[in-house]
Amino acid sequence: MSSELSISGFSADVESHIARFLFERAQPLLLEFDKSWQLVNLQGDTARFGFDPDDARTAAGQLQDLFLGMPLDETIDLPFVQMPNGRSAHVHLLVIDRGYQVLLLDAQGEHDRQQSQQQSGNEAVLIGHQKTKAINQLRQIRSELESQRARLQEANALKNALIATLSHDFRTPLTSIFGYLHLLEEEPDNSAGTRHALRALRRNSNYLFTLAENLLEYARADTRSSLLAPVRLDLSALVADLLGLFKPMAAEKALTFSIALDKADSEEPLLDELRLRQVLVNLISNAVRYTQKGGVGVQLLWKDGALKIEVRDTGIGIAEEFREKVFIAFNRVGQAAGSGAGLGLSIVKRLVRQMHGTLELHSKVGEGSCFRIVLPGLAKLVPEADADAVEAAPSRIERVHTVLIVDDDPDITHLLEVLLSGMGFRVRIVGDATSAVESALADPPDVLLVDVELPGLSGNTAVFRLRAKGYRGHIVTLSATPTEEARKVALNAGANQYITKPIDIEQLARTMQRAVASS
Repeated sequence: MSSELSISGFSADVESHIARFLFERAQPLLLEFDKSWQLVNLQGDTARFGFDPDDARTAAGQLQDLFLGMPLDETIDLPFVQMPNGRSAHVHLLVIDRGYQVLLLDAQGEHDRQQSQQQSGNEAVLIGHQKTKAINQLRQIRSELESQRARLQEANALKNALIATLSHDFRTPLTSIFGYLHLLEEEPDNSAGTRHALRALRRNSNYLFTLAENLLEYARADTRSSLLAPVRLDLSALVADLLGLFKPMAAEKALTFSIALDKADSEEPLLDELRLRQVLVNLISNAVRYTQKGGVGVQLLWKDGALKIEVRDTGIGIAEEFREKVFIAFNRVGQAAGSGAGLGLSIVKRLVRQMHGTLELHSKVGEGSCFRIVLPGLAKLVPEADADAVEAAPSRIERVHTVLIVDDDPDITHLLEVLLSGMGFRVRIVGDATSAVESALADPPDVLLVDVELPGLSGNTAVFRLRAKGYRGHIVTLSATPTEEARKVALNAGANQYITKPIDIEQLARTMQRAVASS
């Protein structure tokens, strides 16, 4: 027996056997016609399909009638055509150069099998009728679930809109508060009492901002990824703020309170200051709240490019079975009644994860708790934190450049005008996107500083239109939405940089320095 393989991979003997089997099963009948449908050749058994062997032309006419009204310029397949003797056949019309070929393949066996399957299907339908009531009930339940899903989606959309509104309403006035505090703090003739008062205002404004961000962070974290904002952090100033904020609280409960800072690395850490403050405020607040005697101690160690945090208390402690549950939002297991919403630790865990850090909890009931956190510096983890973003902010710009401020809040525009004029910029101000487009095209500024939330058209729309009309200046987008999605939308619209409110003055100075360097 030959072992030579064909193109199909089977041996010639196997292919021959398959061909014989299929040929015997199909019993093909081939009729060949010229272009005027005159029969010119016939191969096969006409009687098998119910045609008179002595009257082939009548058979040809009957087959030709099958294709009336059909386009005869391509192959046509007609399955399960009933022949004169009642048998079923597959009829194929093949177009050839000299006319047409009609190929009949016996399909009676296949037809019988399909009829048997159809009979089984009919029986299944009969059985299905008995389940109609249950199916209708399931459909009704599904309809109700879809309605509930639509309502939930609508509620979620409203929630997201509310979060965006609240974020804007919190962060925009805080820009004014922090900005004007900065201007007041820069006054050279401030008395010691004034400086102390301003420091207290800034410290407590930061605290309120942290509390507001806690709520917003919880609300938005399931749908949006928060945007990291790395800055060079003055750890000594942070410690002073925390001492000023929590030492009086601890003193009211006759608790000791201390913060130890050790900076083994000479360079200040590059971290997300807002999120770090949120973490520390939440942990220290909890420690003071749940400690009735003894004290609370905090240790900060900046070493080997990572900030190590330890918050230790002598409070009520957390039982082992509750140590995972305390990080679940609104879970207050093991807490005293009325002692909080149970939100702080869940946000701490979320923020630490966002900053690529680790969190450990060690606790013993009746003896206290210890939270240990390690936060790596963001210089290695956040590629966009380039060298320009971490250099010291310049006091003035070398050459006079023009900047167009686009914002509808007079407090913000006045603040930005004062700050940027002090840096050496020539400032113009408009309050809406349409005016911004017209002004920037008529007299192109070196830098465009545009808020996203504007009356009428958004700031992103204005940026997109300006880029489409050929404006090539540097564009900085301001927004109260600190998410990666919002940043991408602004950059895709055509902005070069994206900074969030409340505006960090040093970050603004670095941003403007980078803007004029590229103009």
